[in-house]
Amino acid sequence: MLKIITIWLANIAIKITLVIVLMTLVAKVIANDGQTTTFSVHTVALEEIVGEKSAYVHFAPGPYKPGRNSSLANRQFAPAYRLRETPYFAVKTNVLHDLTTSMNLGVEMRLSRKWTVDVPFTLNPWTFNKEENTKFKFFLFQPELRFWECEPFNGHFFGVHGHYAYYNVSRLPTPPFSETMNQHRFEGQLAGAGVSYGYHWMISPRWSFEAEIGAGYARLWYDKFPCQTCAKALASEKKDYWGVTRAGLTFLYLF
Repeated sequence: MLKIITIWLANIAIKITLVIVLMTLVAKVIANDGQTTTFSVHTVALEEIVGEKSAYVHFAPGPYKPGRNSSLANRQFAPAYRLRETPYFAVKTNVLHDLTTSMNLGVEMRLSRKWTVDVPFTLNPWTFNKEENTKFKFFLFQPELRFWECEPFNGHFFGVHGHYAYYNVSRLPTPPFSETMNQHRFEGQLAGAGVSYGYHWMISPRWSFEAEIGAGYARLWYDKFPCQTCAKALASEKKDYWGVTRAGLTFLYLF
């Protein structure tokens, strides 16, 4: 138990360091010019400009401060209001993966008014018990193209994702895993695709949270071993899987 807690804390520390570095780099890339502009064009119906469900309308007196992604709607907006731009980029981490002591970090980028692309990576390099050869090692890459009902990073979204993983797992606990996975080691790969649905909540101007569930298909091919180290393979097998392929409870920092 102490080793698992230590691994989990190390995972959090590594993730915080990576997030800080990535946030610093992204902030420099997409920083605006810092100048303030006042517009003479007066009121246009708010819902015609940004949509009545927009999470990025900010009712505050003062001129609008344009950035890299300033739109025609922004330039038309009355000087009595400021319009926060729809985020261009997000850095994110999935809490469900954290619970498995897996290091994970993702980025999501706005492509257009309704579309984003999400690119998450998950890595678990840990061996939990060398004597019993207990391990849950894997690398997962699962990009997703998302369509947003209202606007990016706000409300309902639908996604199409693909996935690839390499895994080397042994003596997985029962439950939730089967007795076979508890008594053997499996080393191999998987690939497939699926569809998903999710919802995104704004917490603050920069922080947000999303929940997502997805289902689809995966093709697994692997070698099956006894749990002992240096054992010979018992069989090489393939398996088709239909079911849940993506799940997330994810915190995001928006740029």
